[in-house]
Amino acid sequence: MSKGQEICFACGQHFRERAHRRERPHNQLVLVLTGVLVLAAIVGVVVMVAGRGRRASSQAYRQQQAQIEEAARAAAQAKRDSARAAVRDDATGMLVQEVNDLEARFNLVKGQVVKDQPSPAQAKLISQIGSEIAVLRQLTAAIASQPQAPNDSLKEELRDGERTVRSLISALTRAPKK
Repeated sequence: MSKGQEICFACGQHFRERAHRRERPHNQLVLVLTGVLVLAAIVGVVVMVAGRGRRASSQAYRQQQAQIEEAARAAAQAKRDSARAAVRDDATGMLVQEVNDLEARFNLVKGQVVKDQPSPAQAKLISQIGSEIAVLRQLTAAIASQPQAPNDSLKEELRDGERTVRSLISALTRAPKK
């Protein structure tokens, strides 16, 4: 190409001569500031991601602790319920044992006092004692079937029945024999 030539002799393309620009040197301050901004952006993203991870981890830890505390409360409640049931079962067992002891005492007295054939007075007392013991057994079953603590009126009724049976057994020992 020569100066002033506007058409290429080889291909016929039109062109103009352009003035060559002088290249400016790169400003190092701009490069350093750009690098610092990119680095700050990367550090900011890493810090945000790490913060979210810590928050998520902290929240998961709190939830786990809450579940552990709830499980501990449930276990403590189950233990209290079990203890109450054991006490209730023990109390019911004691009531049943008292009725069994009364019946054993009745059978012992009946065996000692009534030999072969009971007298009419003895037969009447034996029948009354048998029916009273049956009522006491029904009361203990009613007390045992209650989910909460036994009703005081039922306990009092049971105590009255026990006193009645004791007095009837005492009357059986004094009843006229044949």
